[in-house]
Order: sequence, then structure tokens, then C-alpha cells
Amino acid sequence: MKIQDLNISASSKSALKSIGLTMVSELAGQNYITLVNKFPKNFNIEPLINELNPLGYLLPPSNEISVYDVPMSKRLQNALIRNSVMYLSQLSSYPKEEILHFRNLGETTVIELEQICQEYNIEIRSILSIKEYFDKYQFPSKIYPMLFQNNISCLDDFKHMTAHDLYQICKEDYCLAMQMYYILTDNGIKFDNWQDKYIFEILPEKNAALLWKKHKISMLSQMPACNECMLKQSLSSSNSFAAAMKELLSIG
Repeated sequence: MKIQDLNISASSKSALKSIGLTMVSELAGQNYITLVNKFPKNFNIEPLINELNPLGYLLPPSNEISVYDVPMSKRLQNALIRNSVMYLSQLSSYPKEEILHFRNLGETTVIELEQICQEYNIEIRSILSIKEYFDKYQFPSKIYPMLFQNNISCLDDFKHMTAHDLYQICKEDYCLAMQMYYILTDNGIKFDNWQDKYIFEILPEKNAALLWKKHKISMLSQMPACNECMLKQSLSSSNSFAAAMKELLSIG
């Protein structure tokens, strides 16, 4: 059965389609929290929930504390719901800086929210605290929200990762991943092996960056006739990086 055939509003059908859900079977196993994470944070999902719940879809997640079940002021409750926070645990996915900018969340309601979080053991983390910890490593500024989203707050959190894990954390921004890789390895982090290798795992930063800039080559698998040893040897035996690359890329 298609979602288009459900007895819900056109706007709800359109919203579900926008996140790639077109079949009713795709709603199975979804709850409010899993679905809300698929939408932009400013998307008001409450009308969609109100339409799907009576039909038996998007049932409340188990072991979650609803904002409706917690004694709080109406102003705070409305501010949370307006920002798609229906369960207290969701607050942990927002940095403190963002929560403080929730619409209609004034000084009094912030204090109230902090008291509720303390009572229910909900941790609200800050991007600023992550920045302060990593400040001495001179990370690029745009990495900090990504570190927050991946619960990375200290250098040890990078241990036992692969370079591909790092690439995913950097939201597939190759240049950012490359920059982070060199900073981390310079500070003692050793990355685990994975099924491929990024060029920045093999070459010095200048050469890896140039290979990406000139040829958009980021992984060893993009050079099927070349292995890691050949890549290193060709570069070390050539006076010209460009000449070495021309030779390697012409192989095969």
C-alpha cells in the first residue's frame, strides 16, 4: 500500500515523500524520534504525528519520557514542542547554544528546563566546551558541530577509528577529513585499517592535497594499476610530483 493512499492530508503525504517514504510498509518500526531525525530541525512534525497515530503508525517510542508527562510550564512545553522536542531524551541531541535560541525560551524557562534535565538525568552538552578542549589542537572551526553530533569530546574518542570513519564524521568533506587526519596523526592518533586507503593516509599533506585538487583522486582504489608501495616509490624516485602522477595515471 502506498502512503499516497492513506487517509491523511496532502501536506503530510508530501512531507513523508520529501524524506523518501512512499510506501506504508516503510513506516513500520518508525517512531516519533526516528522520524523526526529525518526532517530538518525546524520542521513542525506534530500535525503529521497527530494524523498517523490514530491509524496505528508512528506509535510512541518505549521507555521515553514525553514532555506531556513532565510537570512544566505551558510556555516551556510549547517552546519544546515548537522545536520538535516531544521527549526529554531528544534534548541531548541539541547543543546548549541551540537550545538557548529556541523561540520563546526566556531566562525563566531556561532555568526551569535545566532543573527538569537535572531531575531526569538528561545531559545537555555544549559545543563551546568541545571547542575549549580541542583549542590547543587548532581544529578547523566547522568541525565542532560534527564532533558534537558524533559525541566526540576528547582525543581518545578518535581511537580505534578508521580514516573512513573520520571521513563520515566530516560529512564526506574530503578536504576537511584530510586536514583532520594530519592534525590527529601529528598528535598520536593511529587509525585502524579498512578495505581501502585514502591518499592522505599514504602521502604527505602537500602531495595528497595536490592529487585531489588536480585529479580529484582521494582513494587508492581510484588507481587500480597502482598499489601503496608503487605510489610511495614513484614519488620518492621522481624529482617532480606532477611527472610522477602523469606516469602513474597512464599505467594500465
